Amino acid sequence: MPRNALFIVGAVLAALIVLLNTAFVVRPDQQAIVLRFAEFADAINAGENNEPGLHFKAPFIDSVIIYDKRNMGLTIEGQAFVASDQERLIVDAVVRWRIADPRRFYQRARTEVAGASQLARNAEAAMRRALGGATSNDIISGRRAALMQQIETDLNAAAATELGVQVVDVRIRQADLPQETQARVYERMRSERAQVAGRIRAEGERAATIIRATAQEQSERLRGEGEAERARIFAQAYGRDPEFAAFYRSMRAYESSIEAGTPIVVPPDSDFFRYMQRRRGG
Repeated sequence: MPRNALFIVGAVLAALIVLLNTAFVVRPDQQAIVLRFAEFADAINAGENNEPGLHFKAPFIDSVIIYDKRNMGLTIEGQAFVASDQERLIVDAVVRWRIADPRRFYQRARTEVAGASQLARNAEAAMRRALGGATSNDIISGRRAALMQQIETDLNAAAATELGVQVVDVRIRQADLPQETQARVYERMRSERAQVAGRIRAEGERAATIIRATAQEQSERLRGEGEAERARIFAQAYGRDPEFAAFYRSMRAYESSIEAGTPIVVPPDSDFFRYMQRRRGG
């Protein structure tokens, strides 16, 4: 092969090598940092800057590190925590996170694997602080949503400062008692619920007694008012027509004292039956 041809082939290969060490592609779901002599030089498609596509760097002196721009998941399984009531719990959690500041992430963690490992340690510490101040009942069911929010807020403060990471969400997937303590704790929970139910029933009975007494008092008062009104009306009627009043009293006496089929032996000229002897009872 002529020397000119070898020179051309060598030049093409050299140019190709330089090009391969100059151009690089960053996908929309990725972000990159450019290092010059192992020191941070630039960030690409990071934060709010949407710059995916073809980019160039200085050959041989610049290097590129690609990080994921999407939300990533971190699973924390089988962690033992002691609640404020001294009950031991086994907790599984999931942390959703993303790299918000690739420069800080590179300075503190270098790789995504190392960053996830450090974030897991921070998450365990945040969970220990939050769950250690809550009872086992709160962790299992009562205040789980509030506790997850507390863990997320605490973890975000540390992750942003130390790793340049944003914690998107924290979820407690499962919080169980160890097998050896489940029966004892469930029995205590049943006893507490029974005490609450008994207190509610007692309060209900007390309220019912008050209501019944109030109703009885109102009934007696209304009955007394009715009797007084009846007496007033009767007295008014007696004043207007004494004969009718006497007749009315006799009719009421017959109604209240004589039942159907009851034999009564009294003289026919008894004053009690005077209205049965003639039209006017005199």
